[in-house]
Formats: sequence, C-alpha cells, structure tokens
Amino acid sequence: EVRETRYYYAGTIGDDLSVQMELIFDSGDVTGSYMYDRVGIPIALTGSMDSGTAVLSLVEQDEKGLKTGTFKGTVKSRGKDFGNYIEGQWSKANGLTTLPFKLTKVADFVSAGLSVKGKYEAAYMYPSFVTGTKSGREISERLAKEAASEKKKFTDQAEEFFKSQESAGEWQEDYNYSIQYYSPELISLSGEVFSYTGGAHGNTFYISSNYWIKEDKALLLSLPDLFLPKSNYIKVISDYCMRDLRKQEAGWVLNGELKELKAEDLKAFVISPGGVTFAFAPYVAGPYVEGPYFVTVGYGELKGVVKPDGPLRQFLK
Repeated sequence: EVRETRYYYAGTIGDDLSVQMELIFDSGDVTGSYMYDRVGIPIALTGSMDSGTAVLSLVEQDEKGLKTGTFKGTVKSRGKDFGNYIEGQWSKANGLTTLPFKLTKVADFVSAGLSVKGKYEAAYMYPSFVTGTKSGREISERLAKEAASEKKKFTDQAEEFFKSQESAGEWQEDYNYSIQYYSPELISLSGEVFSYTGGAHGNTFYISSNYWIKEDKALLLSLPDLFLPKSNYIKVISDYCMRDLRKQEAGWVLNGELKELKAEDLKAFVISPGGVTFAFAPYVAGPYVEGPYFVTVGYGELKGVVKPDGPLRQFLK
C-alpha cells in the first residue's frame, strides 16, 4: 500500500515561464494544481504515474473543466528520496505548442496522526522545505513546532475532558498547512484547522505565516510590515473587503452587523502574484452555515499604501 504523499515543486516551462506545482500521489493517481508565477492563479491537474517507469501524465483543466494542456514527464528520485525532479514536455490541448518543462522539489509534506479509540483522533500535515538553505530549515522547524504545540493543546484538552465525562461523539482535529506561494525571496503559507469538541458542529479557523527571505534569514511578516507606517492601509483593505463580502452576500455584512474590519480580523492572510488574500472563518462575516469567506485584494487597490521597497516589491508593476 502506497500512502498518500504530497510534494511542492518550482521550475520552468520553456526557457522563461516560471511555475510552481503541488502534487498529491495516492497509489497510482495524481492530483494537484500549478500556477504561473506571473499570474498566480491555480490551474487544476489530474492524472497518473506508472510506478514501473515513473512516467507521469497530467491533464490541466480551467475552472469550467475544459482541458487546456498536458504534462508528460519522468519523475526522478534519489534513493529513498522520492521525486526530486520531474522533467518532460508540456503541450497545449490542441497539440500545436509543445515546450520542455523541468521542476525541482522544494518541499515534502510531513503527515502525523493520533487516535485514542472512542475519545479523540487528530491529523496534522505541514510542509518541510528541502531546499538545503538556512531559511528553509528555519521555516520548517517553526512549522513543526507550531503543529506540535497545536497537537499538545488539543490532546491536553481532550484528556482533561474525558477524565471526568463522556462526550456525545469522538473529538476530532484536522490541521492542514499548505504552500500558497514559493519564491527564493518570499514564502507564503496558509493553514486551515478544523476541530470538533462536542456540540452541534465543529469549528474551522485559519492561520497563516509569510516569510521574507533576506540574506538567507527567514523574517516572519505581520500585516503592518507590508505597508507604509503612516498610511490608512487598514481602512483601504477593510473598504475593499466589505464591498467584496457584500457581493458574496455575507450575511452579517448585508444585515449591517459587520460595518468594518479591524486589524484582528485581518490576521490570516497570504501573499501571491494576484494580491493579498484574507481568510474569514465562519462567524466573522456571517453565520456558521455560510462557511468561510476569502477576499483577494489586488495590488492595484493597494497603490499608495504599500511599502515600495518592502516584501511586496516583486509584485508591484
């Protein structure tokens, strides 16, 4: 049995089209997505890998489900270290354009679980960078520490609870950290945590960490680090997000309960070529049944408030 394994790659199609790709290998099936660094919009991938020949075949599809292209290449591994490189040909769906591609693995994903029968179970997944850089090691260590701390918090609470009472159902936690954008200067990660500790339903919340790599040091960014210190960036972001949430028909925006967003509502954010994306957990912009909301604020909207020489400089046209 081959367990599901997840990897993140960065590389090129043709001479100069930088791309990044996440792939999940589940026995012979492969799923994932990739994006062009210039655009930053994920394109869905599905396919398979022949375990004998290590030949990978992937089909890409747009959001309407139309086939837009194919990747066919060989997965190259070093000893037990699976999939260090993938090389082959990318073709447009019509077959008229064919370009070589080469991808290098930048991260493996660590997966850990625990379960105490009849009481609780939990699963944790987060990336571990394999770039051989000091900054990559720093980030990996920090992600491992964060997952361990969340696991301890959950198990301590569960053990304490089950000491004295019975729950109507098993407690559950699912902690999943993923890479939203990778480059040598900037790495953006987002986490979704679902926990069920009895009651009518579980809760989902979002976490994120964004790192600016300077002189091979990984600097953890908070939102103010991206903007000019005396600017009204919170208002600019809040105004844009409120308009977008209204378009998405977020219940508490429509009924006037939520009038503006404050700094604490904007803590979970990720950075990509398309803009800064904010995650709003259930109960922030609407009732639980509406689920979470996501809003991407494009760099054009942030003109005048972004630090021109700050972490976002590579995206400012």
